[in-house]
Amino acid sequence: MDINIYELKELHDIHKFFRGFRAHGTTGWWFRGHADVDWKLVPKAGRTEFYLGPNRNSGKGRDLGRFNHWRNLAVAYVKDLPENDWECLAVAQHHGLATRLLDWSLNPLVAVFFAVAEKPDCDGNVYCYDPELFVKEKTLPIDFLGVGIGFVPRAISPRILNQRCAFTYHGPPEGEILVKPHHVWQDHSNLAKLVINKNLKSELLQHLDDYGMNHATLFPDLDGLSRDVNWETRTMVETKTRSTDEPEGAR
Repeated sequence: MDINIYELKELHDIHKFFRGFRAHGTTGWWFRGHADVDWKLVPKAGRTEFYLGPNRNSGKGRDLGRFNHWRNLAVAYVKDLPENDWECLAVAQHHGLATRLLDWSLNPLVAVFFAVAEKPDCDGNVYCYDPELFVKEKTLPIDFLGVGIGFVPRAISPRILNQRCAFTYHGPPEGEILVKPHHVWQDHSNLAKLVINKNLKSELLQHLDDYGMNHATLFPDLDGLSRDVNWETRTMVETKTRSTDEPEGAR
């Protein structure tokens, strides 16, 4: 079955679209934004620059070995690192480690933000996915084989809380989510894609900021604050440049 693809042509249409694709608590539709419409739904550990392949002896992904290496070193920086494998993997993911987790949000506006905040010269998109199966942390090991399984962590960090974060698990890490009929609506696929024209990115980003959706709120630390102030500064510079470039009679 093919993925359902939609195109955002007018700014106000985004509200209509997300009335049809909604999360219900931690179930229902999940959302992920891509700044480049050509990016694939593959976690960082499965991408070319990080993919190490399986271990020759065990056949398991070598990315888990790198995760354990990170974990042994991370205790020097985080004294209360979670003992639970799944939660620790989520912390590693949110601090930039290449893992087999792929970030999603239960808030569609978070996904829209990530789709429009970068790469202004490329069309972006928001993926909508409705997972059918979910991780049972107490019984499921982090090296099992399965792709697209949903994982909803506890709010173990401010970023996870503010971004209303969820993950899909990809084992092996290079595995892509299988597009198939939705488990309730059989005439619709379990995966949908909303394409956002690059010409709408700047305006959408401004609207999201008006709603309080920006780097400072999604990354509640000094890094996020700095990114947000930098964006405001660039916007001021661009506005000043446009004003200077306008013909005298147009002012």
